[in-house]
Amino acid sequence: MPHANWNLNRPRAALDELGVVEPGDFPTGLTRMDMHCHSYASNEPVNRAVGLLFSDMHECYSPPEKVYDQAKARGMDLVTITDHDQISGGIELVERGFQDFILGEEVTVFFPEDRCKLHVTVWGITPDLHDELESLGLREDVYHFAAWLAEHQIAHAFAHPLYVQNGKLRAWHLERCALLFKGWEVLNGAHASTHRRVVERYIDSLTPARLQQLGEQHRIEPLWNRAWHKATTAGSDDHGLLNIGRTWTGVVGDHKSKVISPDEFLRRVMSGRAVVGGRAGHASLLAHQLATVTAHFVAQRQPRFPEPRLHYLAAKMARFAGAVIPPPSKVALAAGELKRRLNPRRKKPLPVLASLKAHLGPVLEKYPNLKDRLDPAMWDTGAPLSQHDEMAAFVDDLCSAINEAMASGAVRSLRNRNKVQIVDHLLSYLVVHAAQLPYLFSLFYQNKERNMLEKLEHETAEPGTGVSVLERPMRVSLFTDTLGDVNGVCRFIQNVAHRALTTGRDLQVITSTGFEVPPWSNIFNLEPVFSTKMPKYEHLEIVLPPIMKILRHIDKHQPDVIHISTPGPVGLCGFVAAKMLRVPVLGVYHTDFPAYVDRLFDDHAFTKMCEAYMKFFYDPFSAIFTRSHDYVQALAKLGMPRERIVRLMPGLETSKFNRGFRDETVWEKIAAEGHRGIARESVKVLYVGRVSVEKNIPLLVNVWKKVHAELRRRGVDADLVVVGDGPYRKRMEQELKGKDAHFLGFRLGQELSTLYASADLFVFPSTTDTLGQVVMESQSSGLPVLVSDIGGPKEVVRDGETGHVLRPDDSSAWVDRLTTLICDHELRRQMGADASHSMEHFDIANSFEHFWQVHEQAWHDHLGTLGIERRDGRAGVPAASPALLTDSEPVQSAES
Repeated sequence: MPHANWNLNRPRAALDELGVVEPGDFPTGLTRMDMHCHSYASNEPVNRAVGLLFSDMHECYSPPEKVYDQAKARGMDLVTITDHDQISGGIELVERGFQDFILGEEVTVFFPEDRCKLHVTVWGITPDLHDELESLGLREDVYHFAAWLAEHQIAHAFAHPLYVQNGKLRAWHLERCALLFKGWEVLNGAHASTHRRVVERYIDSLTPARLQQLGEQHRIEPLWNRAWHKATTAGSDDHGLLNIGRTWTGVVGDHKSKVISPDEFLRRVMSGRAVVGGRAGHASLLAHQLATVTAHFVAQRQPRFPEPRLHYLAAKMARFAGAVIPPPSKVALAAGELKRRLNPRRKKPLPVLASLKAHLGPVLEKYPNLKDRLDPAMWDTGAPLSQHDEMAAFVDDLCSAINEAMASGAVRSLRNRNKVQIVDHLLSYLVVHAAQLPYLFSLFYQNKERNMLEKLEHETAEPGTGVSVLERPMRVSLFTDTLGDVNGVCRFIQNVAHRALTTGRDLQVITSTGFEVPPWSNIFNLEPVFSTKMPKYEHLEIVLPPIMKILRHIDKHQPDVIHISTPGPVGLCGFVAAKMLRVPVLGVYHTDFPAYVDRLFDDHAFTKMCEAYMKFFYDPFSAIFTRSHDYVQALAKLGMPRERIVRLMPGLETSKFNRGFRDETVWEKIAAEGHRGIARESVKVLYVGRVSVEKNIPLLVNVWKKVHAELRRRGVDADLVVVGDGPYRKRMEQELKGKDAHFLGFRLGQELSTLYASADLFVFPSTTDTLGQVVMESQSSGLPVLVSDIGGPKEVVRDGETGHVLRPDDSSAWVDRLTTLICDHELRRQMGADASHSMEHFDIANSFEHFWQVHEQAWHDHLGTLGIERRDGRAGVPAASPALLTDSEPVQSAES
C-alpha cells in the first residue's frame, strides 16, 4: 500500500548518544568485528541469470566454522555471520558454544510502492525475532520492517546503500531510508571505495534541518532520536573465505580491557561511537569471489573428467579458490597416459591445455606467496585467490604466456590452411578469454552505479567545495593503435599528449605497441598479447592488446570521456571501456580507410565491408572530429548525422617546424651515410610520408620522370628526396634509378625538422588523407607545396599563394607547376614565406584548446542527460559550444 500519508510515530526507547570517536583517537584498544559476512546458509543463486542456468548453485559455500576461524585469524575480536534471510549458519556456532559470536542476518526488504529492493543487516537477533520477522511478512514492507526494528531496538545497518540491486534505487528511496534507519553501512568490502566517499558525504549532509525538510517532504516522522546522527558500520561482505576481517567496525574498549562484550559492542555501534576501517572492494576482488563460488560449486558436484590428466589439472586449479577436487592417483595418471599413447586415433589436446600444462608451473614460481597458499593448511588466512593484486597479475602473466606459446602454432595453421588446427586454436583462444570473463564482468559490475553516485554527490555538495562533478577538471582517456609509428596521426596524438601535459590537463594516452613511444607520464603503452608485422607494411604491426590490463587501468583512471583515435583493436578496447564506465565516446576520423582499401585491393566487396565496419565503429560517437571539410561527405556517406560532425581546428607544433631549423650542411651529413650525389648544390624536392599506392605514389613517379627529363634539357639540377618507407619503395627505387631520387627511410625529431627547413619545396600527391599533417609541417618550415584537390590537404593550402592544388588525373599540370617552381627561385622564396606565415594561425595550442572544449561539451551534455546541471540550471560548459558543420559552411582557409 502507498505510504505517502503514513505517520511512523511509534513508541520507542532512545539509544544513548555518547559521542563520536574520530579516527585519530583509536591507535590502540579497539574491539573489532567484520559486521557483514556469509556462510553456506546463504544458499540462494548468486543472481537471477545464474539461477536460471544452475538452480542449485549457491551464492556462498563457506562453512560457518571456517568463517569464524578466518575472522579470528585476521584479528577480529568478535565474529558475526549475516546470511541472506537465514540464521541457520550462525545458529550452528551458537549451539556449539563458540565464544565472542553475535548472531546476525542480512534481511531483504522492499519498498511497497515500486518493489525497490534493499538489504539491511541486523545483529543480536534471536530465533524468535527471526520467526516473528517471517510471520509478520515484514520483508515485503520496508516501513513496517523499520518500525519493527525501532520497536525492538535491534542493532542494524542499511547495507551497501548505493548498490542498485534491481534497477530501481534512486534518491527518493535514500531520502526515506534516512528517516527510517539509524545505522548505515559506509564501507563494504565488495563495493568500490567511491561508495564510501559518497555515502559518508550523504550522511554528513543530513543535518537536523535537512531531516526536518525530508520528514515534511515525505510526510514521515524519523524513527530514531537524533536521526541525523547515523551509526556507521563496515564489513567485508565476503562470500568465499577470501576477505573476512579485512573490512571491519571498531569500538574503543574499556580502560581495563580492550575487548568489550557483544551487547556493549552493539550498543556503542548504534550510539554512533564506532569507527570503520579496512579495504573497500574492487573489480579483481569481486571476480575472485565469483571464481571461488564457481569452483566450490563444481567441486561439490564431484565432476567426472574424460581423462586423468584433465582431472589432475582441474584439481590443481580448484586449489587456487580453496576448493577441493580429489586428484587422480599416480597410477590412474600413468594408465591414462599409456592408454592415450597406444591409441592410434588419438586426437591432440587443444593447444591451450598443452600451453597451460607447460607454463603454469614456471609462471607460478614468480609468485611464491600464491604457490605457498595452494597448501590447504594456509587457507585459514586465505587461499591464493584472496591475494587479489597478486592473483590478477598472475592471471595476466599466465594468459600472456599461453597466448604467446600458441601464437606460432596459430600462424602455422593459417599458413598451412589446416582447418582442424585453425578451429583448435580459435577454441583455445576462446578458452583463455573465457577464463578472464569474471574480471570483465566485475569491472562492469563495479561501475554500474557511477552515474548515480555522481548525481548524488552533486546534489549533496556545497557550491564551491570542489566536490561536485561539475567543479572538478575533466578526465580523458585517448585510445590509439598507432603512436610509435612515423606518420601524421602519431605526431598529432603526441602533440595533444604533450600539450595536455604542459597545460596540466588530465589526459592519458592508451596504446599497445612494440614500437618505442615517448616516455611521458601521461602515455601508457601496455605490452601486446600478440603482435606481428602487417602484410605489405613491414614497418607497421598488427597487435592483440591486453584487454583486461587496459580495462583495469581505465577503471583506476575513471575518465569522464573516452576518445578513440583509431578504429583498430586498441580503439575497440576504448569502446568496451566507455560501455563499462557509461561515459560518452568521441573520436577523430584520421584516415579514410575505405579509400585506402579501394586503392590497395581494387575490390568493391572489400571496400563495402570496410564502409560497413566504419559505420558500425563511428555510429555510437557523441562527436566525430574531421580534420577537414572535405571528409564531411565521407562521414555522411557512412551514415553519420551532420550534427555530430565537428571540424577540428588543424594544428601543429610550429616551434618544431619552422625556417629556423634550416641547415645547408644536413645534405653533406646524409651524403656521408651513403646517399651519393645528394650533397650537390641543387633544388631539393621533398616528399614525407608512407611510400605506398594509397598515397598516390605512382603519380609522383610518373611526374618526376618527366620533370627530371625537362630539367636536364634546361640544365637545372634538382633532387627528389623521399623520407619514409612502405611497400612501394622498392619499385619506386627501381623506376627512378638514375633520376636523382634519394630514399632516406624514416627520419625523426629534430633531423626531420631540419630536412623540412633545408629543402626547397614539398610535393604530396595523396588523395586519401583527411588532412595531411606533413603538408602543414612543410609549409610551416617555409616550403611551397603541391597537393591534390581530393582530400584534406588542399584545405590548408592557399592555391597560387602558398602552393598549388592540382587534379590527381592531370599529370601534365603537376609536371608544369613542379618544373616552374624548381626553376624560379624568387617564386619559391615568396611562396615559402607566405606558407610559413599562413601556418602561424595553426599552432597546436589553438587546436588543442578546441579539441579539449569539444570533449568538455560532450561530457557536460552527458551529465545534463543525468540531471546533473550547473547551479544556474543549465547543463554544459560556460563557453560557447564549437560550431558544427553544415552543408552551407564555407571551406576554412588558412587565414580564417
